[in-house]
Amino acid sequence: MQTLLYQILPPSVAIKLQNGETVDAESYESVTIYFSDIVGFTNMSSLLTPMQVVQFLNSLYTCFDTVLDLYDVYKVETIGDAYMVISGLPNRNGFLHAGEIASVALELMQASNSFEIPHLPNEPLQLRSGIHSGPVASGVVGLKMPRFCLFGDTVNTASRMESTSLAMRIQVSEDCKQLLDELGGFITEKRGTVSVKGKGNMNTYWLKGKASMCSEN
Repeated sequence: MQTLLYQILPPSVAIKLQNGETVDAESYESVTIYFSDIVGFTNMSSLLTPMQVVQFLNSLYTCFDTVLDLYDVYKVETIGDAYMVISGLPNRNGFLHAGEIASVALELMQASNSFEIPHLPNEPLQLRSGIHSGPVASGVVGLKMPRFCLFGDTVNTASRMESTSLAMRIQVSEDCKQLLDELGGFITEKRGTVSVKGKGNMNTYWLKGKASMCSEN
């Protein structure tokens, strides 16, 4: 049970629950959230048995989770083919969260390029990704199966950055792009104005890579 608790909750939250302490909701002024999904996942699933779909996602997420171990990020959840990661929470890290998530997004895109889908070796894996930075609130919901949940418009906007992105592209909001510019070392390209549900028109950018990566090529 203790091991399971540490797998579904951030360590600092799991420790409090284990010690019988109350975990209060908490606000964070600035975090960065990453969402991705698999383009054409529904069609792929129709070609596989349910067990093969499980094997496919397990192999992919095991690969992705290995990348996350290298950065100051936390995987919030996976729902089907959707993958959600955050930085700046529960461990505050100034504005470094934008760079951590951008680095993760680039590595996950690279990993998906070389990933071979079990039982569909000739089918390319195409990831669609989106990133946004802003304030959120977090809290633990439920008793029997506690879940660490995020709340706020930042979550919705990050999700929209993913849903309006394109295959094998990482779409970044202007708020996130400004933080990346302050940090330096990341290459972005203006996409233009995108109509985002619930937000109207937003200026967005493509995350192209790191300056060091581009200079090596």
